[in-house]
Amino acid sequence: MEQIKTIQSYPLTLENFGLAAMSDMFDDWVVYRNLEPVERRLKGLKSARVQLEPSIDGIPRKLDSNYARVALWIFEKAQALRRAEVDEILFIGDTLSGDGKAFQNLLALSGLPGSCFIGGEKADQSAWHSKDEATGIFSANRWSSLADWLALEKANGLKFSKNTVVVVDMDKTAIGARGRNDRSIDSARLKGLYRTVGNVLGENFDAKLFETHYDRLNRSKYHHVTQDNQDYLAYMCLVLNNGAIDCVDLLESIDSGDITTFPQFVRYVETCIVGGERVSEAMRQAHTAVHTSVQAGDPTPFKSFRRQEFLATLEHMNNLADDTPMAERLLREITITQEVLETGLWLKEQGCLVICMSDKPDEASAPNHPSLRDKLPVHRAQTHAVGISIAAALAELD
Repeated sequence: MEQIKTIQSYPLTLENFGLAAMSDMFDDWVVYRNLEPVERRLKGLKSARVQLEPSIDGIPRKLDSNYARVALWIFEKAQALRRAEVDEILFIGDTLSGDGKAFQNLLALSGLPGSCFIGGEKADQSAWHSKDEATGIFSANRWSSLADWLALEKANGLKFSKNTVVVVDMDKTAIGARGRNDRSIDSARLKGLYRTVGNVLGENFDAKLFETHYDRLNRSKYHHVTQDNQDYLAYMCLVLNNGAIDCVDLLESIDSGDITTFPQFVRYVETCIVGGERVSEAMRQAHTAVHTSVQAGDPTPFKSFRRQEFLATLEHMNNLADDTPMAERLLREITITQEVLETGLWLKEQGCLVICMSDKPDEASAPNHPSLRDKLPVHRAQTHAVGISIAAALAELD
């Protein structure tokens, strides 16, 4: 687990455009991990289960084909509210393996035309962008290339009209732009994680040992157990830090095939928790909450961690003065990506449905616990917008 220790120079000339919120471009057209839209007029997964055949069990994740089925169903219902159709799909994200794959699933299932932008800023490289015609994915190492992408796709015949659905990823795309500001999101998550584990273990929390366990388990060889799910990974490290289970013993059980899934790990912990002398009441309660969620098929079982992540995320938004040096802002504040904001607003002006589809857990994104009712959801919280203006290039497309 990498902790941020230094401020690195940034050769691109980035500007601070003042305060903005993601809701400026999305309104409440936001769908988090549970696939239940924030927009109250719009139905989500619970209703889709009744109407879609074959039926869908559990909450599908972003790369699942069932996720694409539910997403398309939501798009159609949203467009019906707007008296429009779904004729083409645009997608803006930051990972080829995640967002790119989700986009391909949408197009394969719908048969609609579309295009996907994958951004990941590499300020130490010369600017470049390219499009894979086979997949419809446009990749770039500058977020400002969003204007080039739209110009290309307009020339290729995409309409950018009221019948266009524009899907925008949240973390490391709309906010915390990958390659520019993404470490601030990781820092907020880490703060929430450490707070949670500290609350459970108190003075017995060993932060250095936690980091060691996290780094050990956060590898692809263990993804069959962790599912690359931060809830799973965080809870496993909590258990190891508590001392009820030895890390070497756990890894041997995984390598031998005795533990092959996270639910199996939770059942293994259950045998250690019951009657365990080294387990505090706080640890028992944390385990019970996770165990109950896992049994219910909830992909976000470590809810106390995600609530702390939500608070830490808000604390990292608009937390610095307007005149803070850019390098420090990129390190310590979660900022809105100006190029994505301008793109979303321009597409919205064309009549497109601009909707945020995020695999971010609802518990880490919105005040859905009684203790948090005085907080704004992340998509409505203001923070500084940082980047390079592409407004002039977008105006030329009108």
